Amino acid sequence: LERIYMHTNTSIGVLKKNRNLSKGEMKAILDLQKNRDIVIKPADKGNSTVILDRDQYIYEAKRQLAVSDHYRALEEPIYTETIDEVREILEEMCSKKIINGAQKEYLIGDGPPRPRRFYLLPKIHKEPKNWSIPFQIPPGRPIVSDCNSETYYIAEYLEHFLNPLSIRHPSYLKDTYDFIF
Repeated sequence: LERIYMHTNTSIGVLKKNRNLSKGEMKAILDLQKNRDIVIKPADKGNSTVILDRDQYIYEAKRQLAVSDHYRALEEPIYTETIDEVREILEEMCSKKIINGAQKEYLIGDGPPRPRRFYLLPKIHKEPKNWSIPFQIPPGRPIVSDCNSETYYIAEYLEHFLNPLSIRHPSYLKDTYDFIF
């Protein structure tokens, strides 16, 4: 679980390019980033950054992962099995001329797939009295990152074709403002 919780949204490269921070401010950010006792995450809603004690963050993650209606423990990752299945399907599609060779190579990806990563975005907009531990630990919105998985490029490819169709549907709403007006 430790590796899962090391995710941050700030990289040192971004900080070096950001010229509006003093050296002291940059050092403070880097020190926070290296602090293994805390987790820094964007809030689920709004434009806030949340700093949690690592133990609190892990408590909330374990609380959610213990809900057997939504999650079950695996003996080992399944992506190692599905890599071959995905490649076989893409090979078959290419041999049937549904996709061409270049499309197949793109859909396979350019490197070894990585496992999905589970993390949480703290829901600090919720009433603190209703938090996982009231006034101490906010609930988290669970996210399972699919980036660079064995099906990532397939999903991206499908979205390219489906998104223009979905916005033509009569029930499509762009955002809250579209709903209101």
